[in-house]
Amino acid sequence: MPIRPIDLQTLLMQMSQVGRDQAIEKDGPALQSAMQGAAAQKKEMEAKEAVRRPEEPKDGAGAVRERPGRSRAQGGRNAQDGEEGADDEDGERTPEEVVRDPSLGNRVDLSG
Repeated sequence: MPIRPIDLQTLLMQMSQVGRDQAIEKDGPALQSAMQGAAAQKKEMEAKEAVRRPEEPKDGAGAVRERPGRSRAQGGRNAQDGEEGADDEDGERTPEEVVRDPSLGNRVDLSG
């Protein structure tokens, strides 16, 4: 098959496009690895900035348990009132008197 002048003209017009295509094929693997590196770096940044749940300790301290025979109010009062600690050890304790007002919290002032 002979080469005609029109074929040469068509080939010469497409030489720049052929050069670009070959350059893209040559740089393809480098570009792909750069894109993968950028994606990995982005994932690292997101993982670093993300809020994670705390890990449960496997061999750490156990849960806090209440001692039998003591209520939370008594335990909290002992921690606050250090002076009455000697009296509390005897087990002679009077229950606290709680005064409640029946009209407290039932009225709301809407006038401003």
